[in-house]
Amino acid sequence: MKHKRSGIMDILDNMLLQSVEGNLMRVTWCDRVSSHIYVIDLEGKRWPYLMMKEAVYGELKTPGIDIMQDDVLIHVDEDSLSKAQIARRDKAMEVVLHVLEQVDNSQQIFISKYRIKAIKRTATIMQISISTVKNYLIEYWVGGKVPNSLLPSFNKCGARGKEKAIGERKRGRPRKYGNQTGINIDENIKRIFKTSLGRYYYSQKQNSLKTTYDLMMKDFFTIEKVKKDGGKTHILKSNQPTYHQFYYWFKLFNNRKHEISKRHGTRIYFQKHRAIIGNSTDDSGLLVSNLWQTDSTPLNITLVSSINRNIIVGKPLLHLVVDAYSRVIVGFNLSFESLNAYSGAMTALLNSMTNKKEFCSKFGVEIDDNEWDVACIPSKIFTDRGELNGKQIESAIDGLGISIQNSPSYRPELKGTVEQALNQIQIQLAPHVDGASISGKRVRERGESDLRLKANLTIEELTAIIIKLIIFHNNYHVMQDYELTEEMLEQDIEKIPMKIWNFCLRNQKGQLRTLPTEYIRMHLLQSDKATITSRGVKFKKLLYTSELSLQRNWFESARHNGSKRLNIKFDARDLTEIYTINEDGSLHTLKLLNHLSKYKSKSIAEVEQINNYEKEMEVKSKQKELEKKMQLLSDIDEITSRGKLKTETVKDDTISKTRKLRGIKNNQKREREIQREIFKNEKQSEGLYTSSKNMESVTNYINKDNVEELTLFRQLRDE
Repeated sequence: MKHKRSGIMDILDNMLLQSVEGNLMRVTWCDRVSSHIYVIDLEGKRWPYLMMKEAVYGELKTPGIDIMQDDVLIHVDEDSLSKAQIARRDKAMEVVLHVLEQVDNSQQIFISKYRIKAIKRTATIMQISISTVKNYLIEYWVGGKVPNSLLPSFNKCGARGKEKAIGERKRGRPRKYGNQTGINIDENIKRIFKTSLGRYYYSQKQNSLKTTYDLMMKDFFTIEKVKKDGGKTHILKSNQPTYHQFYYWFKLFNNRKHEISKRHGTRIYFQKHRAIIGNSTDDSGLLVSNLWQTDSTPLNITLVSSINRNIIVGKPLLHLVVDAYSRVIVGFNLSFESLNAYSGAMTALLNSMTNKKEFCSKFGVEIDDNEWDVACIPSKIFTDRGELNGKQIESAIDGLGISIQNSPSYRPELKGTVEQALNQIQIQLAPHVDGASISGKRVRERGESDLRLKANLTIEELTAIIIKLIIFHNNYHVMQDYELTEEMLEQDIEKIPMKIWNFCLRNQKGQLRTLPTEYIRMHLLQSDKATITSRGVKFKKLLYTSELSLQRNWFESARHNGSKRLNIKFDARDLTEIYTINEDGSLHTLKLLNHLSKYKSKSIAEVEQINNYEKEMEVKSKQKELEKKMQLLSDIDEITSRGKLKTETVKDDTISKTRKLRGIKNNQKREREIQREIFKNEKQSEGLYTSSKNMESVTNYINKDNVEELTLFRQLRDE
């Protein structure tokens, strides 16, 4: 790289010059009194030669000669030098110094007749050749007259890293055992190596390198022959590569990133094997509330239903929002939403931007105003591709002035702050919570107890625990790997998230932007459709009403004119209330009906679980009802059949139809009196059958002239 010249620079020892032809020269000696300078070419083994200062200055004024930045000096780590290198260097330096001592002044060494005498005298004394002394001197001058310019170039010996030419004889160490000499690896064999690695090694099957070698030998270095019985066999060719040769070339061909990505997947490479450079703090612009990171993960904890603790409801999903610079956890959401659900992320952001005191109080956790005093709007949110990607967030971006940045796939390190916070919560929960399931790919062994059966916490109770963990993290957790600024060190700021957050606010390292809570809710709450019915506004099988809806006769209108769809907004964490937007832009609140109080303060996931549980119980009851109904129908048929048989037995065909139908009302009256008398006598008697005395009174009551009625009474008595 060239120096910028202002006027004519003075010529100094060791200065590097470049001619218009591109040849590099180094100034080895400059006479301050005369105009003589000596330079040496960096290429070749030529002695230094004389140039005149006036000629060099003249060339500097034109494009003839340029002064160059010296970039050919050898930079050496002394600790990395071997004993042999140090010994060779010190010996060469001793020779050079001895030569320089043989002349009367420093200029004479550049004059041939004095230099030859000094070299011969040194060669005789040191018992080395003249050419060796010459080489040492030239290396010393070319290298800038420093001792390390005399270091031996062991790295240039043996053509390390360069492939040797293929000849008649086999390259490398000869074999110690066996009669075969082996083969040289030519371009054709290399191509076979690469093909076999791509076919068998770089695959999801994860074959070992030895297995890959065996399969390669079968495919490329065997001859198929037919046996006498018609079967086929494979015979090795006379010359084939050894496994050690295959392994040697594999190490030369192999790319670690390519190997892991092909055998285990790109995601595994970026998660566990990528280079870790930089941190998330740099992306925040060194400001609080400028960049938030959000992510979600299923907790390895099984929960029970808040309605019936005998019901296991599975693992919840934790959404976390973290300030990238201070690492304060600004908000979260715990729900049973799916992994990339928009609702979970939006609810977490809503929690991050609004006051936390009332939220914590709902779960029985009372906090001071300064323990989690974070309620602001960020400038940017960094998240995964998915949950905040698409049309669903357009209103949030436009209305709240937030920029959404999506991370590329398989790059968790780009949002390492929130990833680490999620991991720490998992670690801190595990020792204290029953129902913590096995994480990772480990399979439960036979006979091992199922930890899910030990679940005993509801989602509300786990939420309270996570609030406690976040309060501890924000106010007491010491971040050992956090790099404090000079200003923080001067003011003795501790490596605690809230301490850093408050410091930045005091020193204008971030500007908090706030908006009314109702305005934030309007943009971040989820949208859906409800139905206005005669019974109330129906959403998720729940019914809502409000004073405004009653005043405007919504439900009477629905009863007469039919139901109507209604755009609503709701908080997935609590379906006690839903909202509509009035004509003036304000939120209109509809509240859950009193007789549905069992759903109060329940999340949308819990409501669905309750409904599903009731449906499941209903199905079981319906099945039992059907079974009993079949028995009922069977009993009815049996009774009717028995009555029919008895009627047929006593049937008198001589009585005409007209006579049978005559006086039905009087017959019914007498039958009613008979039943009353029977019931009265049964009450007075402790036995199951009517006594003879009682039956006599009943008989006296009956009209003796009515034979049919008397016969019926006797039949009743016999029964």
